[in-house]
Amino acid sequence: MRIGIVGAAGTGKSSLAKALGAHLGIPVVPDTVLAVLRERGRESWRGVDAGDRRKIREEALRRKTALEACEIAFVSDKTCVDYLAYWLQNQSEAEDRHINQTFLDQCKENATNFDVFVYLPYREAVEYAVGRNQDPIHNLKVAAHKRGLLAVLGLPHVEAPYVFGEDMAAWAQKWLQPFDKEP
Repeated sequence: MRIGIVGAAGTGKSSLAKALGAHLGIPVVPDTVLAVLRERGRESWRGVDAGDRRKIREEALRRKTALEACEIAFVSDKTCVDYLAYWLQNQSEAEDRHINQTFLDQCKENATNFDVFVYLPYREAVEYAVGRNQDPIHNLKVAAHKRGLLAVLGLPHVEAPYVFGEDMAAWAQKWLQPFDKEP
C-alpha cells in the first residue's frame, strides 16, 4: 500500500508515519525540505529569498518523488499535496505562470502514485519543533489548503484523527481497510 500523510504543522504526520510504517512493515519516506534547507546552511525558511525558495521547493519535491519511486509500498511523511499547498501559499505569487503550472503538474503526477492520502485534522495548539510554524492562523490556512487540494484534485483520501501512541492495528483497520487492495 502507498499511503501519504497530509496535514498542518503539529497534527502528528511524522509520528503517525513512523508508527504506521512500523505496524505495516513498510518504509517511511521522510520529508525532504529540511534536508535541502540544511544543505544550504539554513535551519528554517527565515531570510530565504523567493528565488532560493523556489529552488529549495523544487529540489525537495524532486527528491521526495525519487525516494517514493524506489518503493513498492510506503508511508510518506508529508506528500506532494503538502508541498503543493506550501507552494500555493508561499511561492506561487512570485513565479511566472509556466513555473507554477510545472510545479502543479509534477505534484498531480506524483499524486497518482498513492493508494490513499490520510488527512490529519487541524490542531490549534502546536508544540515547538525546528521548522514548525506555531501560529494558529497560519496553520489553519495551511490545513484548509491541504484539505481543499485533496478534494479539488479528486484524490483518494480519508480524514482520520490520530492520537499519539494509539493502537496502530486498530487505527489501520478502522481508517485504511477500505483502501487496501490486497485480498
